[in-house]
Amino acid sequence: MELIADQVAVAGLHGPLLLPTSLRATPRHVTVVAGDPGYGHVALALALGGRVALSGGSVALDGSSAAADLRRHVALVDVPDVTAPEDALSVRAVVAEQLALAGRPSSRAATRAFLRGRGAEGLATERFEALPPHERTTLLMQVAASRAGTTVLVIAAPDRWGGEPVRWWRAAVDLATQGLTVVVQCTHATARDLGQPIHHELGVAA
Repeated sequence: MELIADQVAVAGLHGPLLLPTSLRATPRHVTVVAGDPGYGHVALALALGGRVALSGGSVALDGSSAAADLRRHVALVDVPDVTAPEDALSVRAVVAEQLALAGRPSSRAATRAFLRGRGAEGLATERFEALPPHERTTLLMQVAASRAGTTVLVIAAPDRWGGEPVRWWRAAVDLATQGLTVVVQCTHATARDLGQPIHHELGVAA
């Protein structure tokens, strides 16, 4: 499904959280949105997912601007203070929690099966914060993509954890080739490291 943001803005209590920003993301592609770290990434992710009131502009998914449609089809991945898990938990606990949020079975057996299916069963008892950054981001993307109805993934600032961005980038591309529309929000430096052209930026409404 095609996701279009047209001059989307989000207001905060003491000033704008997101200046007018525009983007177009299409199925089977990873769309990069570059910007400085901070609340702008969080605000844009919430706007794309239909989870915050807009102070300007619009977001449409295949022509529908209904917040319910956005919430049904757009999955937000690792958004700070929103969908990001608590690092002190075990990998098994985090995956179970994320599966429950995705409306998937989240019992011990279901969680073990999910991890086994992705070659990660051996990580179950590890602390989530101890995972290499790319494994953290990849697991969260895979859980979000498994939610019934998900057609769009919005991955918020995965580069904030460090590591080699190309490793989670490959996982994002793999999910896109399966038919999903994938939006990755990152810094300009990360986009350059990935060799990706910057067509969309926070606070740019062109």
